[in-house]
Parts: sequence; structure tokens; C-alpha cells
Amino acid sequence: MASRDSHGQTRTPKLILLIEDDAADVFLFRRALAKLGYECEVRVVATVTEAKRYMLNEAEFKDPLYFRRPNLIVSDFRLAGHTSLVFVQWLRADPRFITTPVVMLSGAVSEIDPALFVGLAVNSFLRKTADVTALGATLQPILPPD
Repeated sequence: MASRDSHGQTRTPKLILLIEDDAADVFLFRRALAKLGYECEVRVVATVTEAKRYMLNEAEFKDPLYFRRPNLIVSDFRLAGHTSLVFVQWLRADPRFITTPVVMLSGAVSEIDPALFVGLAVNSFLRKTADVTALGATLQPILPPD
């Protein structure tokens, strides 16, 4: 949904694609953004397959105006059946998505091993927390500017 800036220009809000299969974590992510006062659209997919279809505007994600390219992708490291490394490898192999920032989230510090991500151009690794204020503080530096 577009809005107008202070000069009357139409402005498309920032869009975050959240790849997360836990509804409670989706809720916490949205709450953290709201607590920061960060206004953006968040599209949520639960699997690597859905994330790929979203990025390619396929199947249920056909409408490129609604399912537009995200300004930031935030992905849980562990997803049903895969780690999100599979998605990041696929994403980085496609020149259309090479510059799309990707942030990995994990509940376990031991999973966030930078050696796993060498050459994948993951922009950041963040630890999940149920503390909405702490999550917001962690997210704030990586959010796309207005």
C-alpha cells in the first residue's frame, strides 16, 4: 500500500519477507517492529519452497504488485525439512537477487557459525529472543531506512 511523503510524493513502504514456520516467532517479530515504530509491510512464508515461489512470483504469489521484491529477507535458520542455507544458496545463484539483504535468525547460538555462511553473502546473524525489546534493538540496525 503506497503512501505520500511530506512533499506529496507517492512512497512505497519497505517490505520484509519473513521466512518463519513458528507462528509465535512471527508474532514476536511483528511486535518488535511495532515497538520500534518501524512502518513496513511484512510478508510471511513458512518454507524454503514458498520463499522461492515468492521471489519468482509463482503459484499463490503471482501478483508482482502485492508480492513485490523485498527490501530485506529475514529467515529462521531451521525450517521444516531444511535449513535456510538451501534458500540462500539458491537466492545468491540468481543474479536478480544477488543484492537483496538476508538476515539469519536462530534460537541457538551454536547454529550461527559464520563458517557455514562463507561465500553466501548473508548480511547478518541474529539470535532469536522472546524479549520483544531486545529483538527490536537487535533488528533496528539492519532494517532498511525509510
